[in-house]
Amino acid sequence: MPAGDEWRVGKAADYPNQTASGITVGAKPFSSEADTEPVFGKKADFNKYGILPVLVVIENRRSRTLDLRGLEVTLVGRKGQHVDPLKPDEVAYIALPAQRPTTAKLPFPTPKKKNPLNVPELTGRAFVSKLIPPGDSASGFFYFEAQAEPGMKLYLNKLREQPSGEDILYFEFPITEQ
Repeated sequence: MPAGDEWRVGKAADYPNQTASGITVGAKPFSSEADTEPVFGKKADFNKYGILPVLVVIENRRSRTLDLRGLEVTLVGRKGQHVDPLKPDEVAYIALPAQRPTTAKLPFPTPKKKNPLNVPELTGRAFVSKLIPPGDSASGFFYFEAQAEPGMKLYLNKLREQPSGEDILYFEFPITEQ
């Protein structure tokens, strides 16, 4: 069975969450192999490569659509360092060794090492929603080049109501090692 076939995203309330202005946001870091294996499979050892996947679930119980096109998601370390999420298609390149240019001409191609972070679930489970209609929800992973540490926080900002463009309060979550 391919990785993650049985894994399903829960509701925002199933994770550490906050509710404000009719919006519930849940967020959970997947900072260990035990967390990531059911979702991404055994080969994708994100921790080994310094990648922290964070699941975010947003539920809209407002009467208007949520606009996420300007959504800002930032991980802030305990010493104030800010880390923006990687694009899902960039994550797999973290595991590739640096390519050294070579002038040698080999008579046959050499075998290439398989990339352990090149799994379809990586892009398939990424957060990509741009709008959330009333009564609906959206979920997915953001990938950060970071290790979970005490005092780290995740910030979600620039959620807006459609069509007014009214800003919604920001959401802040402590990220702890598990």
